[in-house]
Amino acid sequence: MIRHLLTAIVAAHAIVFASPSWVTAAAGPPFELAVKKDQTWGSSRGMLVVTEGSVEFRTADKDDSRVWSYDDIKQLQVLSPTRITILTYEDQGTLRLGADRAVQFELVGDSISADLVTFFLERTSRPIVTAVIPGVDGTPLFQVNVKHLRRGRGSEGTLELYDRQLIYRAGGITDSRYWRFADIYSVLRLDRFRLEVRVYEGGSGDLRTFVFEFKNDLPDNLYDALWSRVNRTAFDAATNGAGY
Repeated sequence: MIRHLLTAIVAAHAIVFASPSWVTAAAGPPFELAVKKDQTWGSSRGMLVVTEGSVEFRTADKDDSRVWSYDDIKQLQVLSPTRITILTYEDQGTLRLGADRAVQFELVGDSISADLVTFFLERTSRPIVTAVIPGVDGTPLFQVNVKHLRRGRGSEGTLELYDRQLIYRAGGITDSRYWRFADIYSVLRLDRFRLEVRVYEGGSGDLRTFVFEFKNDLPDNLYDALWSRVNRTAFDAATNGAGY
């Protein structure tokens, strides 16, 4: 009787402490994510393995297997906690007039961790698009309530300026953004309440414009601090580093 009771207690503990299939993937490297690759006809499943030197898609379908060094990746896009797109230098094909190939993956069970985003930021100086915010040291220089204006439906959140990055935190899983200053093309104060931020969101120098409406006056010191960081001289950038 006692033996059966102990067995039941051990089993219960195993159930409680077992990791559910949907938890955020553990810190790496390597990071191993169960994914399915989106494509025109169906999808193939496998593992996306992120290491110090490459990103690899391992699948039983040998025609779909790929290994990219970080030099082979034009842009990494973490579009939500469960979606990642790899823009490569490969041609899409004659029907797309030589457009670069974008390989899209949807995670199965796991979600993309802040540690993985930090790892990507450490591995490439090319602009990264991420809706998953990595950990940031220190407190923001400015933190203000804003609305992101866009066609269709906007989003609300906070705009946070740190010494080395600009962050938009929103409630929607695809709406947030994290930018190193080197990933920002320009900033412009439109009026008392609106700020325009143009960023590299596209693999070939394509730009996307974010317009934020402040719920109170746009602080003068915020704009000056942001502008000076985005428009640092080449000497300052080389001396201080882009940071992440």
